[in-house]
Amino acid sequence: MRSVIAVLALVLSAASAIADEDPRPEVMVLGTFHFTGGGADYINPAVDDYLAPARQAEIEAVVERLAAFRPTRIVVELAPQHEAAFNETYAAYRRGEQALTVNERQQIGMRLAARLGHDRLYAADYSAGMDFEAMFAAGQDNGQTGLLARLEDLRARIEADDARLNRPDVTVGQRLAAANQPEFIALHDVYLTLAQLGSVDDPVGANEMTNWWGRNLQIFAQISWVAEPGERVLVIYGAGHKFLLDQFIQDSVEMDWVDPLDYFED
Repeated sequence: MRSVIAVLALVLSAASAIADEDPRPEVMVLGTFHFTGGGADYINPAVDDYLAPARQAEIEAVVERLAAFRPTRIVVELAPQHEAAFNETYAAYRRGEQALTVNERQQIGMRLAARLGHDRLYAADYSAGMDFEAMFAAGQDNGQTGLLARLEDLRARIEADDARLNRPDVTVGQRLAAANQPEFIALHDVYLTLAQLGSVDDPVGANEMTNWWGRNLQIFAQISWVAEPGERVLVIYGAGHKFLLDQFIQDSVEMDWVDPLDYFED
């Protein structure tokens, strides 16, 4: 018995030593709105002119806050096949040959990476669209009026919130803080409402949401390949993905999750 205990003690000691030498990466997901607006999301909010001097000053203030996290790697919402071209643009920006475009990947990601002296940024995304038209048609065909009404109410609520947050007196930092609040993240339950649209013979909603969960698992895996031991990884991603990405990171034994709100509190 004593020999077994001794062996276990050695194993635990060795594991502790490895953990000290090989610390888990810290990963923060900053849920963002898309600076360009539009797109293929369920709801696409209007946006202001983020190249205007006042907005540029607000973005600089956001970068100042995120710099306090001291990320060693920055991941942006971008298909991996575009990573090389993106980093060529980043290199040109660092040389003073390229201005930042109206895009959160550049306005926040590139600006912060340059400030911290990073040589590159990392891309993560996986193609898997949503056929909203097919889901809503299935809801109509199956008389799922309650689900459709709930979706319409939710759309109106989110559009009203977007209009409020897009006012000139709401800063970029305040809007980002709002997008990372628990009550906003909880709106992810809309995807479970969408999943119910359809029938046993044609589960359109469940099939589309299988694609959604799968897409986010693919994104999570790509993030994990960047989040090597000892790294501090900032992930700049559309807020609609934050619920699942946070969940996967928190449930993962290989990563430590970091709350971005800790860096937006005054």
